[in-house]
Amino acid sequence: MIFRSAYLFARSRTRWPALAASRPLKVSSVILGISASMYLASLSLNKVHADSDSSPPSSEPPPDNESHSPPPLEAGFTADKTEWPLAIRYLGDALPDGLPRIYNLTRFDVRIRTMSRKPRVLINVLEGELLNRVNIADIVAENLWFNLEALFRWYQVDHTNPQPVEFMHEPHPPPEAIQTVLKTAVNFTDEYILNYFLGRAFSSLSKRNAADPMRGSTSACLVSALYEDDVRLLHVASLGNMRALLGRPREADENGTVKYDVHILSVDHSPSNPSEKSRVESLHEGENVIENDTLFGRPYTRAIGDGKLKWSPDVQSRLHKDYLGAAPDPRVKTPPYISAEPDVTSIKIRPGDFLVLSSSWLHECLTDQEVVGLVGAWLDKNEDTFLDAQNNLPQVVPKTPPAAILPEDLPVDMDEKEDKTVMYRRWNVSKRFVNVDNVPSAHLANNAMGGADLELRNALMEMPPAHSEGNTKSLGVAVLIFR
Repeated sequence: MIFRSAYLFARSRTRWPALAASRPLKVSSVILGISASMYLASLSLNKVHADSDSSPPSSEPPPDNESHSPPPLEAGFTADKTEWPLAIRYLGDALPDGLPRIYNLTRFDVRIRTMSRKPRVLINVLEGELLNRVNIADIVAENLWFNLEALFRWYQVDHTNPQPVEFMHEPHPPPEAIQTVLKTAVNFTDEYILNYFLGRAFSSLSKRNAADPMRGSTSACLVSALYEDDVRLLHVASLGNMRALLGRPREADENGTVKYDVHILSVDHSPSNPSEKSRVESLHEGENVIENDTLFGRPYTRAIGDGKLKWSPDVQSRLHKDYLGAAPDPRVKTPPYISAEPDVTSIKIRPGDFLVLSSSWLHECLTDQEVVGLVGAWLDKNEDTFLDAQNNLPQVVPKTPPAAILPEDLPVDMDEKEDKTVMYRRWNVSKRFVNVDNVPSAHLANNAMGGADLELRNALMEMPPAHSEGNTKSLGVAVLIFR
Protein backbone atom coordinates (compact mmCIF):
# COMPACT_ATOMS: atom_id res chain seq x y z
CA MET A 1 0.00 0.00 0.00
CA ILE A 2 1.36 3.39 -0.91
CA PHE A 3 0.46 4.97 2.37
CA ARG A 4 -1.81 4.01 5.12
CA SER A 5 -4.22 6.86 4.83
CA ALA A 6 -4.61 10.51 4.03
CA TYR A 7 -6.68 12.85 6.15
CA LEU A 8 -7.70 16.31 5.10
CA PHE A 9 -9.07 19.21 7.10
CA ALA A 10 -10.16 22.52 5.67
CA ARG A 11 -11.62 25.55 7.32
CA SER A 12 -13.01 28.46 5.36
CA ARG A 13 -15.77 30.98 5.46
CA THR A 14 -17.47 30.12 2.18
CA ARG A 15 -19.44 27.25 0.69
CA TRP A 16 -18.46 27.09 -2.95
CA PRO A 17 -17.84 23.43 -3.77
CA ALA A 18 -14.33 22.74 -4.93
CA LEU A 19 -13.47 19.09 -4.47
CA ALA A 20 -15.09 15.70 -4.33
CA ALA A 21 -12.83 12.76 -3.55
CA SER A 22 -13.07 9.10 -4.44
CA ARG A 23 -12.68 5.69 -2.91
CA PRO A 24 -9.26 4.08 -3.07
CA LEU A 25 -8.51 2.78 -6.55
CA LYS A 26 -7.28 -0.78 -6.89
CA VAL A 27 -4.82 -1.36 -9.72
CA SER A 28 -3.64 -4.94 -10.21
CA SER A 29 -2.59 -6.17 -6.79
CA VAL A 30 -1.52 -2.76 -5.55
CA ILE A 31 -4.01 -0.72 -3.54
CA LEU A 32 -3.54 2.98 -4.05
CA GLY A 33 -4.51 3.54 -0.50
CA ILE A 34 -5.93 6.96 0.12
CA SER A 35 -8.56 6.93 2.78
CA ALA A 36 -9.67 10.51 3.05
CA SER A 37 -11.70 12.13 5.78
CA MET A 38 -12.37 15.78 5.06
CA TYR A 39 -13.78 18.32 7.44
CA LEU A 40 -14.99 21.85 6.98
CA ALA A 41 -15.84 24.00 9.96
CA SER A 42 -18.68 26.25 8.86
CA LEU A 43 -17.99 29.40 10.81
CA SER A 44 -21.40 30.93 10.38
CA LEU A 45 -23.21 27.84 11.72
CA ASN A 46 -20.63 26.70 14.28
CA LYS A 47 -20.93 23.10 13.13
CA VAL A 48 -19.49 20.77 10.57
CA HIS A 49 -21.39 21.17 7.34
CA ALA A 50 -21.60 18.05 5.17
CA ASP A 51 -22.51 18.76 1.58
CA SER A 52 -23.76 15.52 0.08
CA ASP A 53 -22.21 14.51 -3.20
CA SER A 54 -25.11 13.73 -5.46
CA SER A 55 -23.05 13.77 -8.63
CA PRO A 56 -22.86 10.47 -10.51
CA PRO A 57 -19.65 8.46 -10.43
CA SER A 58 -17.10 9.30 -13.05
CA SER A 59 -17.83 7.67 -16.36
CA GLU A 60 -14.15 7.60 -17.25
CA PRO A 61 -12.88 4.02 -17.60
CA PRO A 62 -9.92 2.94 -15.51
CA PRO A 63 -6.66 3.48 -17.34
CA ASP A 64 -5.08 0.65 -19.28
CA ASN A 65 -1.68 0.16 -17.73
CA GLU A 66 -0.21 -0.66 -21.10
CA SER A 67 -1.70 2.09 -23.22
CA HIS A 68 -2.65 4.93 -20.90
CA SER A 69 -1.94 8.22 -22.65
CA PRO A 70 -0.98 11.43 -20.82
CA PRO A 71 -3.90 13.54 -19.62
CA PRO A 72 -4.61 16.56 -21.81
CA LEU A 73 -3.57 19.97 -20.52
CA GLU A 74 -6.99 21.56 -20.34
CA ALA A 75 -6.14 24.81 -18.61
CA GLY A 76 -9.54 26.39 -19.01
CA PHE A 77 -10.81 29.58 -17.42
CA THR A 78 -14.33 30.74 -16.76
CA ALA A 79 -15.67 34.21 -16.21
CA ASP A 80 -17.91 33.19 -13.33
CA LYS A 81 -16.80 30.96 -10.48
CA THR A 82 -20.25 29.32 -10.40
CA GLU A 83 -19.32 27.80 -13.74
CA TRP A 84 -16.21 26.11 -12.38
CA PRO A 85 -16.18 22.33 -12.49
CA LEU A 86 -17.83 21.36 -9.23
CA ALA A 87 -15.63 18.33 -8.74
CA ILE A 88 -12.35 16.99 -9.97
CA ARG A 89 -12.97 13.67 -11.63
CA TYR A 90 -11.11 10.75 -10.16
CA LEU A 91 -10.56 7.21 -11.32
CA GLY A 92 -12.84 4.88 -9.41
CA ASP A 93 -16.21 5.46 -7.78
CA ALA A 94 -17.41 8.45 -5.81
CA LEU A 95 -17.29 8.59 -2.04
CA PRO A 96 -20.43 7.83 -0.07
CA ASP A 97 -22.71 10.79 0.47
CA GLY A 98 -22.28 12.90 3.56
CA LEU A 99 -18.61 13.80 3.34
CA PRO A 100 -17.95 17.51 3.27
CA ARG A 101 -16.59 19.16 0.20
CA ILE A 102 -13.55 21.40 0.36
CA TYR A 103 -14.04 25.08 -0.30
CA ASN A 104 -12.06 27.76 -2.01
CA LEU A 105 -9.78 29.64 0.36
CA THR A 106 -7.80 26.47 0.98
CA ARG A 107 -7.94 23.89 -1.77
CA PHE A 108 -6.98 20.21 -1.76
CA ASP A 109 -6.42 18.17 -4.89
CA VAL A 110 -5.71 14.46 -4.49
CA ARG A 111 -5.04 12.44 -7.64
CA ILE A 112 -4.04 8.83 -8.04
CA ARG A 113 -2.96 7.29 -11.31
CA THR A 114 -0.88 4.44 -12.60
CA MET A 115 1.75 6.49 -14.34
CA SER A 116 3.90 4.55 -16.82
CA ARG A 117 2.92 1.20 -15.28
CA LYS A 118 3.82 2.33 -11.77
CA PRO A 119 1.48 3.68 -9.05
CA ARG A 120 2.12 7.28 -8.11
CA VAL A 121 0.18 9.78 -6.03
CA LEU A 122 0.14 13.56 -6.36
CA ILE A 123 -1.38 15.75 -3.66
CA ASN A 124 -1.64 19.53 -4.01
CA VAL A 125 -2.64 21.97 -1.29
CA LEU A 126 -3.17 25.57 -2.41
CA GLU A 127 -4.05 28.68 -0.45
CA GLY A 128 -4.85 32.21 -1.50
CA GLU A 129 -7.35 34.62 -3.01
CA LEU A 130 -6.44 33.45 -6.52
CA LEU A 131 -8.49 30.32 -5.79
CA ASN A 132 -11.55 32.58 -5.74
CA ARG A 133 -10.76 33.97 -9.18
CA VAL A 134 -9.37 31.07 -11.25
CA ASN A 135 -9.59 27.30 -11.27
CA ILE A 136 -5.88 27.38 -10.54
CA ALA A 137 -5.86 24.09 -8.62
CA ASP A 138 -7.10 22.26 -11.71
CA ILE A 139 -4.55 23.98 -13.92
CA VAL A 140 -1.64 23.19 -11.61
CA ALA A 141 -2.67 19.55 -11.23
CA GLU A 142 -3.21 18.98 -14.96
CA ASN A 143 0.08 20.63 -15.88
CA LEU A 144 2.03 18.68 -13.26
CA TRP A 145 0.48 15.37 -14.31
CA PHE A 146 1.02 16.08 -18.00
CA ASN A 147 4.73 16.83 -17.62
CA LEU A 148 5.45 14.12 -15.06
CA GLU A 149 3.74 11.53 -17.23
CA ALA A 150 5.88 12.57 -20.18
CA LEU A 151 9.01 12.25 -18.04
CA PHE A 152 8.16 8.78 -16.73
CA ARG A 153 7.21 7.57 -20.19
CA TRP A 154 10.58 8.71 -21.51
CA TYR A 155 12.32 6.55 -18.91
CA GLN A 156 9.96 3.63 -19.40
CA VAL A 157 11.93 0.70 -20.82
CA ASP A 158 10.46 -0.96 -23.89
CA HIS A 159 11.53 -4.59 -23.83
CA THR A 160 9.59 -5.51 -26.96
CA ASN A 161 11.84 -3.69 -29.41
CA PRO A 162 15.64 -3.70 -29.60
CA GLN A 163 17.19 -0.32 -28.85
CA PRO A 164 20.57 1.11 -29.82
CA VAL A 165 22.97 1.40 -26.91
CA GLU A 166 23.02 5.18 -27.15
CA PHE A 167 19.25 5.28 -26.51
CA MET A 168 19.30 2.98 -23.50
CA HIS A 169 18.93 4.56 -20.07
CA GLU A 170 17.95 3.82 -16.51
CA PRO A 171 14.34 2.63 -16.11
CA HIS A 172 13.54 5.38 -13.61
CA PRO A 173 14.18 9.13 -13.81
CA PRO A 174 16.65 10.47 -11.26
CA PRO A 175 15.30 12.76 -8.52
CA GLU A 176 16.99 15.73 -10.19
CA ALA A 177 14.90 15.22 -13.33
CA ILE A 178 11.68 15.02 -11.33
CA GLN A 179 12.61 18.16 -9.41
CA THR A 180 13.27 20.02 -12.66
CA VAL A 181 9.91 18.97 -14.09
CA LEU A 182 8.06 20.09 -10.95
CA LYS A 183 9.77 23.48 -11.00
CA THR A 184 9.21 24.00 -14.72
CA ALA A 185 5.56 22.95 -14.58
CA VAL A 186 4.69 25.38 -11.77
CA ASN A 187 6.62 28.19 -13.46
CA PHE A 188 4.84 27.51 -16.72
CA THR A 189 1.47 27.58 -15.00
CA ASP A 190 2.19 31.01 -13.55
CA GLU A 191 3.43 32.40 -16.86
CA TYR A 192 0.47 30.90 -18.68
CA ILE A 193 -2.26 32.39 -16.53
CA LEU A 194 -0.68 35.86 -16.34
CA ASN A 195 -0.18 36.02 -20.11
CA TYR A 196 -3.66 34.65 -20.63
CA PHE A 197 -5.26 37.40 -18.59
CA LEU A 198 -3.29 40.13 -20.31
CA GLY A 199 -4.07 38.66 -23.71
CA ARG A 200 -7.77 38.59 -22.92
CA ALA A 201 -7.74 42.27 -21.99
CA PHE A 202 -5.42 43.55 -24.72
CA SER A 203 -7.13 41.56 -27.48
CA SER A 204 -9.89 44.17 -27.60
CA LEU A 205 -10.02 47.94 -27.51
CA SER A 206 -13.14 47.70 -25.37
CA LYS A 207 -13.18 47.20 -21.62
CA ARG A 208 -15.19 43.99 -21.87
CA ASN A 209 -12.43 41.78 -20.41
CA ALA A 210 -11.07 44.31 -17.92
CA ALA A 211 -11.83 41.97 -15.02
CA ASP A 212 -9.33 39.36 -16.21
CA PRO A 213 -6.13 41.22 -15.25
CA MET A 214 -7.71 41.91 -11.86
CA ARG A 215 -7.94 38.16 -11.35
CA GLY A 216 -4.26 37.90 -12.20
CA SER A 217 -3.39 40.45 -9.53
CA THR A 218 -4.39 37.97 -6.80
CA SER A 219 -2.06 35.19 -5.68
CA ALA A 220 -1.85 31.63 -4.42
CA CYS A 221 0.80 29.64 -2.60
CA LEU A 222 1.10 25.87 -2.87
CA VAL A 223 2.74 22.77 -1.52
CA SER A 224 2.67 19.61 -3.66
CA ALA A 225 3.76 16.08 -2.80
CA LEU A 226 4.52 13.35 -5.36
CA TYR A 227 4.97 9.85 -3.96
CA GLU A 228 6.46 6.99 -5.99
CA ASP A 229 5.51 3.67 -4.48
CA ASP A 230 7.92 1.51 -6.47
CA VAL A 231 11.02 3.32 -5.19
CA ARG A 232 9.47 4.81 -2.01
CA LEU A 233 10.55 8.32 -2.95
CA LEU A 234 8.68 11.43 -1.86
CA HIS A 235 9.15 14.73 -3.69
CA VAL A 236 7.78 17.92 -2.13
CA ALA A 237 7.49 21.19 -4.06
CA SER A 238 6.83 24.30 -1.99
CA LEU A 239 6.00 27.79 -3.17
CA GLY A 240 5.25 30.56 -0.70
CA ASN A 241 4.80 30.27 3.05
CA MET A 242 3.01 26.92 3.25
CA ARG A 243 4.67 24.05 5.09
CA ALA A 244 5.53 20.36 4.62
CA LEU A 245 6.79 18.36 7.61
CA LEU A 246 7.87 14.73 7.75
CA GLY A 247 7.66 12.86 11.04
CA ARG A 248 9.93 9.82 11.37
CA PRO A 249 9.72 7.39 14.31
CA ARG A 250 12.85 6.44 16.21
CA GLU A 251 13.53 3.04 17.71
CA ALA A 252 11.51 2.49 20.87
CA ASP A 253 13.41 3.00 24.10
CA GLU A 254 13.60 0.48 26.95
CA ASN A 255 10.14 1.58 28.11
CA GLY A 256 8.63 1.05 24.68
CA THR A 257 8.25 4.79 24.10
CA VAL A 258 8.63 6.00 20.53
CA LYS A 259 9.75 9.54 19.76
CA TYR A 260 9.63 11.24 16.37
CA ASP A 261 12.21 13.23 14.46
CA VAL A 262 11.15 16.36 12.58
CA HIS A 263 12.20 16.86 8.95
CA ILE A 264 11.22 20.15 7.29
CA LEU A 265 10.72 19.43 3.58
CA SER A 266 9.47 22.86 2.50
CA VAL A 267 11.33 26.16 2.23
CA ASP A 268 9.89 29.25 3.87
CA HIS A 269 9.53 31.75 1.03
CA SER A 270 8.86 34.78 3.18
CA PRO A 271 10.73 38.05 3.86
CA SER A 272 11.44 36.81 7.39
CA ASN A 273 13.69 34.10 5.91
CA PRO A 274 17.18 35.68 5.72
CA SER A 275 18.14 33.82 2.55
CA GLU A 276 14.96 34.86 0.74
CA LYS A 277 15.34 38.43 1.95
CA SER A 278 18.91 38.53 0.63
CA ARG A 279 17.86 37.01 -2.69
CA VAL A 280 15.15 39.61 -3.29
CA GLU A 281 17.26 42.55 -2.15
CA SER A 282 20.18 41.49 -4.36
CA LEU A 283 17.88 41.49 -7.38
CA HIS A 284 16.63 45.02 -6.61
CA GLU A 285 19.60 46.87 -5.19
CA GLY A 286 18.92 50.38 -3.99
CA GLU A 287 15.19 49.76 -3.55
CA ASN A 288 13.45 49.56 -0.21
CA VAL A 289 11.46 46.40 -0.94
CA ILE A 290 11.35 44.75 2.52
CA GLU A 291 9.53 46.49 5.36
CA ASN A 292 8.28 44.93 8.59
CA ASP A 293 9.04 41.43 7.28
CA THR A 294 6.82 41.94 4.24
CA LEU A 295 7.54 42.41 0.54
CA PHE A 296 5.42 45.43 -0.40
CA GLY A 297 2.93 44.22 2.20
CA ARG A 298 3.04 40.57 1.11
CA PRO A 299 3.98 37.87 3.64
CA TYR A 300 5.59 35.78 0.88
CA THR A 301 8.37 36.17 -1.71
CA ARG A 302 7.17 33.47 -4.13
CA ALA A 303 3.67 32.77 -5.41
CA ILE A 304 1.53 32.02 -8.43
CA GLY A 305 -0.16 35.13 -9.79
CA ASP A 306 0.31 38.57 -8.17
CA GLY A 307 0.68 40.33 -11.50
CA LYS A 308 1.10 43.70 -9.80
CA LEU A 309 4.58 42.61 -8.72
CA LYS A 310 5.38 40.83 -12.01
CA TRP A 311 3.99 42.95 -14.84
CA SER A 312 6.12 45.80 -16.16
CA PRO A 313 5.25 49.42 -15.26
CA ASP A 314 4.25 50.03 -18.90
CA VAL A 315 1.79 47.15 -18.83
CA GLN A 316 0.29 48.33 -15.56
CA SER A 317 0.02 51.91 -16.85
CA ARG A 318 -1.89 50.65 -19.88
CA LEU A 319 -4.18 48.58 -17.68
CA HIS A 320 -4.85 51.64 -15.54
CA LYS A 321 -5.46 53.93 -18.50
CA ASP A 322 -7.55 51.70 -20.75
CA TYR A 323 -8.79 48.71 -18.73
CA LEU A 324 -10.01 49.97 -15.34
CA GLY A 325 -6.85 48.79 -13.56
CA ALA A 326 -5.49 50.24 -10.35
CA ALA A 327 -2.92 53.01 -10.53
CA PRO A 328 0.60 51.56 -10.68
CA ASP A 329 2.39 51.38 -7.34
CA PRO A 330 5.23 53.95 -7.53
CA ARG A 331 7.43 51.58 -5.50
CA VAL A 332 7.28 48.97 -8.28
CA LYS A 333 10.20 49.97 -10.49
CA THR A 334 12.01 46.79 -11.56
CA PRO A 335 9.57 43.86 -11.57
CA PRO A 336 9.31 40.96 -11.19
CA TYR A 337 9.68 40.99 -7.41
CA ILE A 338 7.79 37.73 -6.86
CA SER A 339 9.10 34.42 -8.20
CA ALA A 340 6.99 31.39 -9.16
CA GLU A 341 9.81 28.85 -8.95
CA PRO A 342 9.23 26.34 -6.16
CA ASP A 343 11.90 24.64 -4.12
CA VAL A 344 11.76 20.85 -4.39
CA THR A 345 13.01 18.34 -1.81
CA SER A 346 13.27 14.57 -2.28
CA ILE A 347 13.49 12.03 0.53
CA LYS A 348 13.39 8.25 0.88
CA ILE A 349 10.33 7.10 2.81
CA ARG A 350 10.53 4.55 5.61
CA PRO A 351 7.68 2.54 7.14
CA GLY A 352 5.99 4.57 9.86
CA ASP A 353 6.80 7.96 8.36
CA PHE A 354 4.03 10.54 8.06
CA LEU A 355 3.72 13.78 6.12
CA VAL A 356 1.85 16.94 7.14
CA LEU A 357 0.98 19.49 4.45
CA SER A 358 -0.56 22.68 5.76
CA SER A 359 -1.48 26.25 5.04
CA SER A 360 0.49 29.01 6.69
CA TRP A 361 -1.82 29.64 9.64
CA LEU A 362 -1.14 26.26 11.27
CA HIS A 363 2.41 27.38 11.95
CA GLU A 364 1.29 30.64 13.45
CA CYS A 365 -0.42 28.48 16.08
CA LEU A 366 1.91 25.48 16.49
CA THR A 367 5.66 24.93 16.18
CA ASP A 368 7.03 22.28 13.83
CA GLN A 369 7.87 20.08 16.81
CA GLU A 370 4.35 20.44 18.21
CA VAL A 371 2.81 19.49 14.86
CA VAL A 372 4.90 16.32 14.57
CA GLY A 373 4.49 15.54 18.26
CA LEU A 374 0.70 15.87 18.07
CA VAL A 375 0.48 13.48 15.12
CA GLY A 376 2.86 11.13 16.94
CA ALA A 377 0.63 11.22 20.02
CA TRP A 378 -2.39 10.52 17.83
CA LEU A 379 -0.60 7.52 16.27
CA ASP A 380 0.38 6.17 19.68
CA LYS A 381 -3.28 6.16 20.63
CA ASN A 382 -4.73 5.05 17.29
CA GLU A 383 -1.96 2.89 15.82
CA ASP A 384 -4.31 -0.04 15.23
CA THR A 385 -7.02 2.13 13.68
CA PHE A 386 -7.36 2.10 9.92
CA LEU A 387 -9.88 4.58 8.56
CA ASP A 388 -10.94 4.08 5.00
CA ALA A 389 -13.52 5.75 2.84
CA GLN A 390 -16.16 3.14 3.63
CA ASN A 391 -15.64 2.74 7.38
CA ASN A 392 -15.49 6.10 9.11
CA LEU A 393 -15.53 5.60 12.84
CA PRO A 394 -18.05 7.71 14.75
CA GLN A 395 -16.74 10.56 16.84
CA VAL A 396 -16.32 9.46 20.44
CA VAL A 397 -17.30 12.11 22.96
CA PRO A 398 -15.87 11.29 26.40
CA LYS A 399 -18.18 11.68 29.38
CA THR A 400 -15.44 13.35 31.38
CA PRO A 401 -13.18 16.11 30.08
CA PRO A 402 -10.03 14.64 28.53
CA ALA A 403 -6.71 15.11 30.24
CA ALA A 404 -4.75 18.06 28.91
CA ILE A 405 -1.40 17.41 27.24
CA LEU A 406 1.41 19.91 27.66
CA PRO A 407 3.86 20.56 24.80
CA GLU A 408 6.70 18.95 26.74
CA ASP A 409 4.64 15.74 27.07
CA LEU A 410 4.54 15.18 23.30
CA PRO A 411 6.67 12.34 21.83
CA VAL A 412 9.22 14.65 20.23
CA ASP A 413 12.30 16.55 21.33
CA MET A 414 11.15 20.14 21.72
CA ASP A 415 13.23 22.91 20.21
CA GLU A 416 15.12 24.79 22.89
CA LYS A 417 14.66 28.02 20.96
CA GLU A 418 11.94 30.48 21.87
CA ASP A 419 8.44 29.60 20.72
CA LYS A 420 7.79 32.22 18.03
CA THR A 421 4.22 31.22 17.24
CA VAL A 422 1.89 34.13 17.85
CA MET A 423 -1.72 33.01 18.06
CA TYR A 424 -1.82 31.49 21.55
CA ARG A 425 -0.13 34.62 22.88
CA ARG A 426 -2.68 36.72 21.04
CA TRP A 427 -5.49 34.71 22.62
CA ASN A 428 -3.74 35.10 26.00
CA VAL A 429 -3.88 31.40 26.87
CA SER A 430 -1.19 28.78 27.45
CA LYS A 431 -0.78 25.82 25.13
CA ARG A 432 -2.65 22.77 26.40
CA PHE A 433 -3.60 20.04 23.96
CA VAL A 434 -6.10 17.16 23.78
CA ASN A 435 -6.14 13.83 21.95
CA VAL A 436 -9.79 12.96 21.37
CA ASP A 437 -10.29 13.13 17.59
CA ASN A 438 -10.29 10.01 15.46
CA VAL A 439 -8.86 11.86 12.44
CA PRO A 440 -5.33 13.30 12.70
CA SER A 441 -6.01 16.35 10.51
CA ALA A 442 -8.95 17.36 12.72
CA HIS A 443 -6.76 16.55 15.74
CA LEU A 444 -4.16 19.06 14.50
CA ALA A 445 -6.74 21.68 13.56
CA ASN A 446 -8.54 21.54 16.90
CA ASN A 447 -5.28 21.79 18.82
CA ALA A 448 -4.22 24.71 16.65
CA MET A 449 -7.48 26.48 17.51
CA GLY A 450 -7.48 26.39 21.29
CA GLY A 451 -6.60 22.79 22.12
CA ALA A 452 -7.94 21.85 25.54
CA ASP A 453 -9.72 25.20 25.88
CA LEU A 454 -13.04 24.14 24.37
CA GLU A 455 -14.71 27.48 25.01
CA LEU A 456 -11.97 29.29 23.10
CA ARG A 457 -12.18 26.80 20.25
CA ASN A 458 -15.94 27.23 19.93
CA ALA A 459 -15.54 31.00 19.95
CA LEU A 460 -12.93 30.85 17.19
CA MET A 461 -15.14 28.57 15.12
CA GLU A 462 -17.80 31.29 15.09
CA MET A 463 -15.42 33.94 13.72
CA PRO A 464 -15.18 34.26 9.93
CA PRO A 465 -11.56 35.21 9.19
CA ALA A 466 -12.53 38.48 7.51
CA HIS A 467 -14.39 39.61 10.64
CA SER A 468 -12.33 38.02 13.42
CA GLU A 469 -10.04 40.97 14.23
CA GLY A 470 -7.10 38.78 13.25
CA ASN A 471 -8.02 35.90 15.55
CA THR A 472 -8.65 33.34 12.80
CA LYS A 473 -7.50 32.61 9.26
CA SER A 474 -8.27 29.99 6.66
CA LEU A 475 -6.76 26.67 7.76
CA GLY A 476 -5.99 23.60 5.68
CA VAL A 477 -4.20 20.45 6.86
CA ALA A 478 -3.48 17.14 5.11
CA VAL A 479 -1.89 14.22 6.98
CA LEU A 480 -0.47 11.23 5.10
CA ILE A 481 0.65 8.13 6.98
CA PHE A 482 2.98 5.77 5.11
CA ARG A 483 3.07 2.03 5.69
